[in-house]
Amino acid sequence: MSIRKATINDAVGIRSLILSAAEPETNSDFNKEGVVHFKESLELKAIKARIQNKNYLMLCFIKEYKIVGIIAIFKKEKLSQLFVDPTSRKLNIAKQLWSAANEICIAQGGNGNYWVKSSTMAIPVYERFGFRLDSVQQNTDGIIFHTMLLQS
Repeated sequence: MSIRKATINDAVGIRSLILSAAEPETNSDFNKEGVVHFKESLELKAIKARIQNKNYLMLCFIKEYKIVGIIAIFKKEKLSQLFVDPTSRKLNIAKQLWSAANEICIAQGGNGNYWVKSSTMAIPVYERFGFRLDSVQQNTDGIIFHTMLLQS
């Protein structure tokens, strides 16, 4: 098992991982509009653009030559994606990805303060990292989320 920066060649694996982890068609955080909007954000062109964008840090967790977790942080402050394959949950992969990404962000001048638009399911994960709910449930483009903050 290892953690490394994402490359363009990872885009298909990242897309597959996110779709299996989020399960938008059966996830109560998504209505029909939300499923469409979410899938648009996962077009390969969009994933590749995030990987190449210097404002994003995207790390992959590799297990047995397969991407089983990813984290993306925008401008060292917005945790924009954190997904773990359902078959690899309960192995502390999210925690390891978070620790590695936070360490890189701090080393590159980040201040340790972050925010995230969390899915309902991910709230307990982010709370274990020290994030706290900052607002009531919100809905944008058919996707329910909860803004959470981590202040160092």
